[in-house]
Amino acid sequence: MTITTFTNSELLNELISRGILTQSQADSAVKKSARAADRAAKVAALNLLKTQITEAITSCESHVFSVKKTGNSIGVMDLVEAERGQVLKALTQLTADGVFRKVGLVGGVEKPTSEVNAFQIRYIRNVSEAPAEFETNEEV
Repeated sequence: MTITTFTNSELLNELISRGILTQSQADSAVKKSARAADRAAKVAALNLLKTQITEAITSCESHVFSVKKTGNSIGVMDLVEAERGQVLKALTQLTADGVFRKVGLVGGVEKPTSEVNAFQIRYIRNVSEAPAEFETNEEV
């Protein structure tokens, strides 16, 4: 048997039997590997959610969103199926990526988020390209 034909558990058992690793070191390595796999799965799920949110908001006419539906904004939780905490985390990352701008919205007036309570936080979609009707054709 060569080292390439060993599975991870067989390799760990072989290293323990030869005295290179102790059982506690092997257990620690297995737990570390499991934590890394869990972390990678969470990141992949969050990236999928971010993609779903981005695709869902592009089909909406409104540019104002919140986590849950309000009178003056569309709820992101109505557009995708996810837990509230995951939606918040995805919106935070999308805001950092420049997809959204986080503002406080009180009576239709934008305010800094530091001046409003948590129920007045809204996410406004950044539109990177102006619609064709707003483009100007200048002749030189």
